[in-house]
Amino acid sequence: MAQKRKRRAVRRKPVFQSEKYSIRSLHEDREYGVYWYAWLWKLVRPLLIFLCSVLMVVGIVSVGYDRVYGAFFAPVEPGNAEVVSFQIDSGETVTQIGTRLKEAKLLRDARVFKYMVQLKGLTNSMSYGVFKLSPGMNVDQIIDELASGSQTNERVITIVPGWTCEDIADYLVSIGALEDTREFLRLCNDVDRFVGSSYALRDAQNAGTLSGRKYALEGYLAPDTYRVFTSATAESIIRTLLNQHNKVIDDVFYANNARYYTDEEGGFHEMESYDTGLSMDQTVILASMIEKEAGNREDYARVSAVFHNRLRLGMKLESDPTVTYLTGIHKLALTEADTAQENGFNTYYVPALPIGPICNPSVAAMEAAQSPDMDYINQGYLYFCATEPTSGQLVFAITAEEHAANVAMYRPLWEEYDRQQEIEAQIQR
Repeated sequence: MAQKRKRRAVRRKPVFQSEKYSIRSLHEDREYGVYWYAWLWKLVRPLLIFLCSVLMVVGIVSVGYDRVYGAFFAPVEPGNAEVVSFQIDSGETVTQIGTRLKEAKLLRDARVFKYMVQLKGLTNSMSYGVFKLSPGMNVDQIIDELASGSQTNERVITIVPGWTCEDIADYLVSIGALEDTREFLRLCNDVDRFVGSSYALRDAQNAGTLSGRKYALEGYLAPDTYRVFTSATAESIIRTLLNQHNKVIDDVFYANNARYYTDEEGGFHEMESYDTGLSMDQTVILASMIEKEAGNREDYARVSAVFHNRLRLGMKLESDPTVTYLTGIHKLALTEADTAQENGFNTYYVPALPIGPICNPSVAAMEAAQSPDMDYINQGYLYFCATEPTSGQLVFAITAEEHAANVAMYRPLWEEYDRQQEIEAQIQR
């Protein structure tokens, strides 16, 4: 009996048995259970793997392109729209152009520029001239601009009133119009080459007054703004300036420059003119002194009146810029040693006009030399001096005592100004 119970107990022990599927239950499980999308997954899985691979490749390529573009093709200064002039000279190769573009900080890599020009088939499309480029342009944009034919074969030059021949030469070199100053300055003393191109130069030659001048063409290179070819030589530039000076001479000496005024009763009268008694060349010389002395245009005719009054009385002109012309050392507070220099330009030494112009004067200075301020002529003004140096203002006087008082008042300001200029010059050295 006990054994029987034991067997029963054993039979009651739970035993795991796998579920048996019928054909119907298996079909229902596959239709509604875990396996229903197995066929779809077989189709989608390769596509997902392909898309993931493509995304990875695109990402890698994109990162690589960004790095390559940033290193070789991107603008040097993205967003910088500043326009600069870039000149290509006749005969330059693509390699030379690319090298200079990189030196001008317009390109990141000169070799990439060369290869892209060749790849685009534009090697023979590069022409010489001046192009407008920007550091904000990428390689493609720069190549398109250089091959577009938008270049100009001209450049603008501006000659400032009061510049000397040396100043003009330095300026032309600074803008790349000339390689150096030597040829230009040599030509400025070639009288025979240019005497037929300048009225005033011919007048000076005929008068025999060219001897001793620093530069024979000083005074005859008209200040103005010009358009010249980028290939212009020193000689062609000089001829352009001389031709303009001839036009100035025509306007000043031969045009009807009569001036008129209306009296209190409404009468119309021609203003009094002044007979300077100066030749064409002497007028240019005086105009060059006026240009250097007067800081403001309103003072041109007044300065002219002072010089004409002194010339009429036989007084020395005592113009400071004539003292510093040969030395090139410009200062306001001259010493006795400065004014005692014995040369034909120093009007503290010579009793009349200097032997030649001391700069290239403006049209306004030429007109003032011919038409001084008649009030200052009639009142007998004989002196003037600078006030505060940076203001450009002058103070005029009739008597020597008034002038001495003015000089005593302003000389400390001149001396301080000269000291500051010397300090700045030393820093620049």
